[in-house]
Amino acid sequence: MKKILVLGCMFMFAFMVSAQNRGGGRGPGDMEKRYEELKKDLSLNDQQVDSLKVIDQEFFTKMREQREKNGDDREKGRAEMKKMGEQRDERVKTVLTEEQFTKYKEMENQRRQRGPGNR
Repeated sequence: MKKILVLGCMFMFAFMVSAQNRGGGRGPGDMEKRYEELKKDLSLNDQQVDSLKVIDQEFFTKMREQREKNGDDREKGRAEMKKMGEQRDERVKTVLTEEQFTKYKEMENQRRQRGPGNR
């Protein structure tokens, strides 16, 4: 029963997040395309994709708050951003299998190397 309640909350949160119009960064269409790629490349099920959406939304919200807090001083928040990224990875590990997570990290590294706009 507890699992059903948690999953229900996750689906509601994911729905609310997808309904909001976020300013800046990637648009909802870009993120949906990314999730479809992850689903295909990592053989994810729908529950895993929904969990990743929730994790990402929480991470992006915290990241945005951190940027606003630090203003233009990127060096000041770099350590906190790194810590938040590590925490995000730990949560992603709980959703994916070990094999999926390894491939996920490889894909993320490739995306970073290509840089923004070439995802």
